[in-house]
Amino acid sequence: MTGFSEIVQRRATPGIVILDQNHRVRFCNEEALGMIPSLKETRQSRKPSIPPEIANLCHQLEAYREERLGGESADSQSAVLMGTSHPPYSLRAFFLGTNEAEKGTHIMLLIERIAEKHDIDFEKVREEFQLSAREIDVLKLLCDGLSNRSIAERLFISEHTTKDHLKNIMRKMKVTSRSQIIITLK
Repeated sequence: MTGFSEIVQRRATPGIVILDQNHRVRFCNEEALGMIPSLKETRQSRKPSIPPEIANLCHQLEAYREERLGGESADSQSAVLMGTSHPPYSLRAFFLGTNEAEKGTHIMLLIERIAEKHDIDFEKVREEFQLSAREIDVLKLLCDGLSNRSIAERLFISEHTTKDHLKNIMRKMKVTSRSQIIITLK
């Protein structure tokens, strides 16, 4: 469980933006302002001038609600906000107040930075944990998200042999799960 709590602690607070039915910013936290500075001017003006990706996401959410029978609320819509002056952000939009009496007049937008993939120095890992060349091959495919069966197919070995390699890797790294292997490598 230590690995999971470490992941949670490393996560950044998401940006939160609340928009009214006219897509005017009614609230945004400091994290959102840090990620999308143009929200500060938007919040102070009468005309909504949110980035087009956010406006499109809101329109998609509203259109999805209208398509559903009885105008039920959509679960959520998501998009990626790309830019040259900032890293990519994940955007998720939800209606607020979506019970029978209220059909969600406000939209909450969660903005999270997309984690960049970190390159792993497998030679350093091999030396540090005294892994064999074949264990490194298995480890690389594990880091790519492959299942035991897929690893076995790629390396032309049996699934049982793949499991044995993974057990040896976990023993040498002093971890007890695949996810702990990944956390240890970060």
